[in-house]
Amino acid sequence: MEEFDVTKAYRELQERVKQIPMELESPEEAIEESIKYYKSIPMYDWGAKQQSNEHDMTEKYGSEYVNELKQCEYEGPPIPKSLICDLHRIHEGKRPFKKKMYKRIADISNSRKIVKAKAENPEKKGDLQPKEYSNEHYSNVRAGLINMGRKNRVLQNPTTLLFYLLQHKPWKGKKDKHNTYEKWYLKEKLIVASVSIERMSADLGVHEKTVRNWLNSLHSSGIVRKVKVGMENIYVLGEIVGKEEVYYYTGEVSWN
Repeated sequence: MEEFDVTKAYRELQERVKQIPMELESPEEAIEESIKYYKSIPMYDWGAKQQSNEHDMTEKYGSEYVNELKQCEYEGPPIPKSLICDLHRIHEGKRPFKKKMYKRIADISNSRKIVKAKAENPEKKGDLQPKEYSNEHYSNVRAGLINMGRKNRVLQNPTTLLFYLLQHKPWKGKKDKHNTYEKWYLKEKLIVASVSIERMSADLGVHEKTVRNWLNSLHSSGIVRKVKVGMENIYVLGEIVGKEEVYYYTGEVSWN
C-alpha cells in the first residue's frame, strides 16, 4: 500500500482553495448588513417609553448606555434609576447626569497644560492663606450630633456643648424658668440659653464637673457669656442688632 503524502495533499488543498471564486463585499454592503442585523435585535427605549431596537438605541444614547442596559437584562439586576433618569434627559435633549462617567473621548490637552504649569511653579504649603468665610453662609449641623456625643468620646468637647446651647436658644412662644424669649430676647435683645448643669450632663453623657469646665472654657474665650440669675446661670450666645441675630462664636459681635 502506497504511503500517504501529507505535504503533497496540503499543497493540493491550497491550490484548490485559491481556485474557489471569492465574493468581495463592499464596505457599504457590510455596513448595511450590520445595521440590518442590529435593527433586528429588539430593545426597550426607557427614555421614550416605547419599543425600539439596538441600532437605534446605540445611535441615540451611545454604546455605553446600551451595554449597561444589556448587562442588566442578561444578568438579572434591576436597571438603576440613575440610568433611566439619564436616558430620559437625553431623550428630552438635556445633558445626562452621568456625562463625566460616560464621556466618550477624554480631552487631556488642557490637563497636560495644568500639570506642566504646576510642575514649573510648585505650590508650597507655607504659601497657603486661610480663606475668609462669610457669615451669610451656614453649615448644616444636625441636632443628632448631641445624641452621638453621648456615644462618641471624640464629640465630647466644648464645641459640642456650644452646638447644644444653640439648640436651646429662645423662640417665639417658648416658656421656660427664666423667660428667655419674652424677657431676654425681646426686652434685653440677647440670645440666651437656659439649661441646668444636671440636664446638660445627662444629655451630653459626661460628668457635671466636665460640663462646668467646658462652660468656663467657652466663657473665658468669649464664645459664650455666663450671666448669674439668682443662684443659677444663664448663657448668652449672642445679641439682637437691629433685626438681626449676631453671635459671639462667629466673631460678629464681642462681649469681652
